Amino acid sequence: MTGSKKPAGVEEKIEQLEEVVQDVLNSAKEGISRAEQSMERAKEALGEGYGTVRTRSAEAYAKAKEYLADACVALESVREYMGQLYGRSRELVEEAYAKTKVQLEKLVDEVRKGYARLKTKLEEIDLKGVRDNVIDYIQRNPGKAILVALAVGFAVGYLVRPREA
Repeated sequence: MTGSKKPAGVEEKIEQLEEVVQDVLNSAKEGISRAEQSMERAKEALGEGYGTVRTRSAEAYAKAKEYLADACVALESVREYMGQLYGRSRELVEEAYAKTKVQLEKLVDEVRKGYARLKTKLEEIDLKGVRDNVIDYIQRNPGKAILVALAVGFAVGYLVRPREA
């Protein structure tokens, strides 16, 4: 089992989550931009009203209040978009978790079955008989046994020796 390979369902959920996040972020940027524009207009309206007569100030105050109300609406829509992002993200993560849990349970079952098969096979092996056969072979063919032991020793030594980088 490789650690870098992800199941197709998880990749798909990640891509869906990325799309949802991007959509919500774009919507949030638009809402914040609208709020900034409304606040800028409110500043301008207050600036206009500051230098003019009292009646104009009342009009400027009304305009500024209207623009600030628009900014509140835009920020409320940003809050809603963020809530949607949270909800959708949570759904996708829960789905991915459920699929991963099912896959893990299947894998655990397969490992248990493999362990049971290996245990059964190991129980079937007569170690005393194998040992007796090996000793008998070595006594009948001492030259071959030494050559095989030498070859195995060199192979193991080659595999475990430290490598230079």
